[in-house]
Amino acid sequence: MLYALHALGLDSLVASFVVAHLLKPRGWKPPVRRQFFLDCNEIADLCDSAERIFSSEPSVLQLKAPIKIFGDLHGQFGDLMRLFDEYGSPSTAGDIAYIDYLFLGDYVDRGQHSLETITLLLALKVEYPSNVHLIRGNHEAADINALFGFRIECIERMGERDGIWVWHRINRLFNWLPLAALIEKKIICMHGGIGRSINHVEQIENLQRPITMEAGSIVLMDLLWSDPTENDSVEGLRPNARGPGLVTFGPDRVMEFCNNNDLQLIVRAHECVMDGFERFAQGHLITLFSATNYCGTANNAGAILVLGRDLVVVPKLIHPLPPAISSPEASPERHIEDTWMQELNANRPPTPTRGRPQVANDRGSLAWI
Repeated sequence: MLYALHALGLDSLVASFVVAHLLKPRGWKPPVRRQFFLDCNEIADLCDSAERIFSSEPSVLQLKAPIKIFGDLHGQFGDLMRLFDEYGSPSTAGDIAYIDYLFLGDYVDRGQHSLETITLLLALKVEYPSNVHLIRGNHEAADINALFGFRIECIERMGERDGIWVWHRINRLFNWLPLAALIEKKIICMHGGIGRSINHVEQIENLQRPITMEAGSIVLMDLLWSDPTENDSVEGLRPNARGPGLVTFGPDRVMEFCNNNDLQLIVRAHECVMDGFERFAQGHLITLFSATNYCGTANNAGAILVLGRDLVVVPKLIHPLPPAISSPEASPERHIEDTWMQELNANRPPTPTRGRPQVANDRGSLAWI
């Protein structure tokens, strides 16, 4: 029936269908069998609708407060539902009428429900184009999410032919995502940071989309991949443990960037932090991470930032859930689901949690991405 409606050009119905099916802050449960509930045509319609909106937006979104900001989700759809349940959800029954939502990228990979996460966010964008905002993370790129779980999930849950087609289509859409957001001209939000190359907001505004990671400039790499140094006492630029050519930037860079652009604050994601949020550069930069117990090992809290009209930032936290008491015999699907993600994360360990001592490792390897 849905497909007949798409043929009439009513593709916003797909978005409404997705929101009705997935936006269940209190009642969502993982599907018993792993098969995904949308088919290729429905995902194509959703991507087409969302892509039209993204292509009409600037590379740096100009947003207003009040707004809620979300960090990395990494396919941990249960955490997204918990955050919506605890702190309000983007619906007419929730708080969408009086507060906007901004998501800072890394919607896919690592977790078990990347498809739910990205399709719901795209559907919310189509339903509320002026109130829900998505920017790009470093995992919104085919060469990365081919390695870290999204491609495998698409194939496993939709079959090889359809799964690969969907993976390609969603990655094509990722190339259109805006790259940063400026709130009230005072707070800039991006996925990674300012690295060595970004001194003015105009440099980000000048990036033309669609843009692939391979075609991207040093500005795009810094924007999506760079990190702050270990702490406020480490200034300047340093090599980044994530890999060759990447850098960390000190508090002096943060202060200089804020002064150059008349900004109060940088909000970024990209690194797991134990409390879900962490301040840097005397509070002029905040790292935000919304997925709890990242990769099943970090035991970190997840957080969002609620930014009021007065631009006061209030962090809101959720804590890791205790492990479910169930045996593989009682829930064979669950066991299979856990196993393939555990294998993936064992083969490609996550970047160490920010602030924790780093064990010796091959720092040039993809494991550090």
